[in-house]
Amino acid sequence: NPEGEIQEMIELLKGHGISTEDAEIIIRTTAKYPEIFLDQMMYYELGFMPLDEDEKPAKQGLVTFLSFCVFGLVPLLVYILSGLLPWKDYSGINGYNMSFPLSCIATALTLMVLGAVKAKFSNEYWLSSAVKTMLMGAAACAVSYAIGFLISTFLNKEGVDECPA
Repeated sequence: NPEGEIQEMIELLKGHGISTEDAEIIIRTTAKYPEIFLDQMMYYELGFMPLDEDEKPAKQGLVTFLSFCVFGLVPLLVYILSGLLPWKDYSGINGYNMSFPLSCIATALTLMVLGAVKAKFSNEYWLSSAVKTMLMGAAACAVSYAIGFLISTFLNKEGVDECPA
């Protein structure tokens, strides 16, 4: 129902502080241009930004994949480097191997750098973006770790020592 959508958009604009008269002019004018009207509906109703004609999904996918590969190596590099360094037999603080905490710190710092770089492309304050990216990454790590722990616990209760290859 096009008229129902127009009325809904008018109400949304009024909710943003635009007068009824101005909202009607804006929406009735843009409703004459279906592509623009659809973009407005997607933005105001669903919060989706319209697609940029210059964006290339394959390029974005490749950048995402390469970023995942490069940044995903950081936690592993701590373990790899600790095995190659001359003090590889170092038992850490009070006999505790420091590879896991160092890996967590390196990952957190890497996520913060990634968030700060992301801010350059999203008009977001760099520190805010860095902290949000690090917190979301930490949450994802915690959930992954918890799932792995639960699966391990379940398998050990079932008498399975290792997963079949």
